[in-house]
Amino acid sequence: MVFYQIVRKEILENLMSLRFTLSLILTISLFAASSFVFVDDHRDQLQEYWQKTNQNLSGFREQSAQLYKLAFYNHHAYRQPKLLAFCAGGFEESLPGQFIFYAFSTSLPLLAGQTNFTLPRFINLDWTFIISLIFSFIAFVLAYDGICGEREKGTLRLILAGATPRATILLGKYLGLMLTLGISLLLGLLISLIIVIASRVDVIGPALWTRILSIIVLSFLYVSIFVFLGLFVSARTARPSISMATLLLVWVVLIILIPSLGRFISDRLQRSPTPEEFGRAKAEALQRVENDMSAGKFGENAGRRSPNPKECNPPARARYANAEADAMNRVIEEHHNRMVAQAVVGRNLTCISPAVIYQRASEAIAGTGINHCVSLYQQIKQYQGQLKEYIRDRDRQDPDSLHLLFDEEHSVAEWNAISKKPVSFETVPKFQERDLALGRSVKLAVWDIGLLVLFNLVLFAASFVSFLHYDVR
Repeated sequence: MVFYQIVRKEILENLMSLRFTLSLILTISLFAASSFVFVDDHRDQLQEYWQKTNQNLSGFREQSAQLYKLAFYNHHAYRQPKLLAFCAGGFEESLPGQFIFYAFSTSLPLLAGQTNFTLPRFINLDWTFIISLIFSFIAFVLAYDGICGEREKGTLRLILAGATPRATILLGKYLGLMLTLGISLLLGLLISLIIVIASRVDVIGPALWTRILSIIVLSFLYVSIFVFLGLFVSARTARPSISMATLLLVWVVLIILIPSLGRFISDRLQRSPTPEEFGRAKAEALQRVENDMSAGKFGENAGRRSPNPKECNPPARARYANAEADAMNRVIEEHHNRMVAQAVVGRNLTCISPAVIYQRASEAIAGTGINHCVSLYQQIKQYQGQLKEYIRDRDRQDPDSLHLLFDEEHSVAEWNAISKKPVSFETVPKFQERDLALGRSVKLAVWDIGLLVLFNLVLFAASFVSFLHYDVR
């Protein structure tokens, strides 16, 4: 009964306060604005994506008139806009959005520029931004005087005089604060969802609803950290003014300073190759293959080209060309991996901030951000293998072909190394980006979810111990 009264008192006091009213207005305004902006942008992005994708598919269809041309068609794969970007955008506007590849090689991803380069790029106004930045501050504003404020007014001494356990008081205050914040948070999320659903910009299926609910649970875990932190600091200070000043400093460090250091740290600890170093690595790789060719590793006359296959050695030439392609692909793959590693290192070293952990976990669940780009790159590599296997299978059916699949279009065409017969385009594998399965997304986020839970447990223990020893006189 006492626990219920404490929770009820906390909720009523917060609901009647000016700080809650202002935070509610701010929350509703931000969630509504973010949803309207997202709907407008997402509609344009989807239209552009399907227009370019269909254009790429039409060009690929034309190559089916001759089998060998399928292997050398330059595909343009575009990163598909994600509906859940309104939950966690993952700063995708600053990430590569286009991949150019053919059966033998993939170039480094390209960054699509703005229509007007003079316009500044704005931060994603999505759920994770609003919750990580605004709700962490609101939690501090509501919790900063939870203990020391009661002590200053003398009400804490009266409650403890009735033999009420301190654990009951602490848990009652925590639950009251969480329910108060939950009202504001759920109302903002509901308004955001209503705007997105009513716009009919896309369909939210059962799988997406599961991801949305998962992100909402993560959001409450995140907000809970700052409620516990607010109660902890309040239980360590004697006056609300000192508590508020301390929490403001903590908020600036955890939410502003540490996440901003990610780029600085990654540039120092995990440097990616410069364009000059990348160019030298490619030249050195090609030189090593050429040295192997000169040493006769690929066979006699591997370096000789002629329109007449009888004047050279097509199998040796094919081995040489494929070795060059493999060497280039390894350099590109290594460069790509080092760029991804640089971004990951920066995030890993800033995960002392709950905001970074929450953002990373939400992006993994939503399927956006760096994981989205890495997944698309891996899917392209898998598709290249499927396309080459299809070409080999169809090429075996042509007795006039040399059955040599290698990365040298002129020689392939002149020697009939791959069949020139037409194929049915319906049987040709087409590239289509696939979303990561929910289980895979959760697996990517499991460590971050564990860290959020750990933060809650540690701060709960710290708050409890501090309150047990708190002097209420």
